[in-house]
Amino acid sequence: MDQKWNESDTEVFLRYGRVFVPERGELAKTFIDLIPANHDEDFVVVDIATGGGWLTETIASTFPKAHVIALDGSPEMLKYTKDRLEQYADRLEFRHFDLFDASWLNDLPNKVRCFVSSLAIHHITFQQKQDLFKKLYSNLHNNGALLIADIVKPVNEIGRRSMSRSWDDVTKKQSLNLEGNLQAYEYFLNTEWNLFEHPDDPVDKPSTLLEQLNALQQAGFSDIDAWWVKAGHALFGGYKYE
Repeated sequence: MDQKWNESDTEVFLRYGRVFVPERGELAKTFIDLIPANHDEDFVVVDIATGGGWLTETIASTFPKAHVIALDGSPEMLKYTKDRLEQYADRLEFRHFDLFDASWLNDLPNKVRCFVSSLAIHHITFQQKQDLFKKLYSNLHNNGALLIADIVKPVNEIGRRSMSRSWDDVTKKQSLNLEGNLQAYEYFLNTEWNLFEHPDDPVDKPSTLLEQLNALQQAGFSDIDAWWVKAGHALFGGYKYE
């Protein structure tokens, strides 16, 4: 079985991503709160797996001098996002990359102020996460940050059931509120998108929140925390200081 994201997944996520991601608007605001930069500062951000570009767009629209390097493994996703965000073309750079091969780090600018990622890191193993965190720390500017929003692994069966129910509930609510009907929610159910209810897809390799917070500490990060948690998803990360 293919254990990587494929273009059929891309089509689904571009169509229904805003419904499937819990409280994406609040998540976007929290990312902005946590980026260690002034509004009018010139700095570099790397978006690891930009997807449909909602986080890249949020950063570019909030920080008018920020340069965002948007990475993704899907050519279709990159083309879609580049076309959609054409108004920011002078400050956005789109690059194809392979999350499973860290050589993409070699082509980044000397120092990056902030690495961000949404719903991508859970596709690599815990060992790969540990290695990635260490490499990202080395590539960060002093007073920089790594901010990750991702699915987290439940620590027990009780937690799995709660995460599954919560994600189901929020998707149903957002389908009604954002689409005006239950079509997106029905697709969510029919495609078995809820990995807490259907945990056997080899594409998904989530780690617990505690494991990842510890891995960030071991990589050298400070002020490590989880600032937003909802339906088995969390925004967590840490900072690098001089």
